[in-house]
Amino acid sequence: MIEKFVGDHEQSIDGKGRVSIPTKLRRVVEARDPDWTSGERPQLMVVFGARSWARLECYPIDQYKKIIDGIEDMPWGSEDRIIAEAVFFSRVFPAEILDDGRLQVPLEHRERLGLKDKVRVIGVGDYFKIVKADEPSEMAPEDDLDALIEAKGRGHALQLIPDVSKKKSSE
Repeated sequence: MIEKFVGDHEQSIDGKGRVSIPTKLRRVVEARDPDWTSGERPQLMVVFGARSWARLECYPIDQYKKIIDGIEDMPWGSEDRIIAEAVFFSRVFPAEILDDGRLQVPLEHRERLGLKDKVRVIGVGDYFKIVKADEPSEMAPEDDLDALIEAKGRGHALQLIPDVSKKKSSE
């Protein structure tokens, strides 16, 4: 199994804020929670970020630990560290995948993002995000891939990826 979050899934969210998480994404959360064992609920951290964010970013425990390590390596008191600490320590809540495969989104975040009936659960490699299920014309800027690639002056997303053919398979 590739332990990355992939795909763009339209999922339901009920009146209590429970979002159905696709099975393949749940398996990645389980694999990347070092304390998870069969029969237990896998844990993750949900970052709601700045007020302007139109998404929730859901990080598996191993990735969140890497983020913490990265923040701790930053110069104490630097502007970047202050921002990173605010986003990843203050604007976050712990969560778990419930026994029925759903993730509970608190009311304040559902209201802020306008989440009702349907949402999109989007794999982004080391995390997944939950966004409102909008028409393409109302997408968050980071979801408009054509515009992002065009802004980079590249014709194809593969041109954004450094040459990985020289890396060892063990890396």
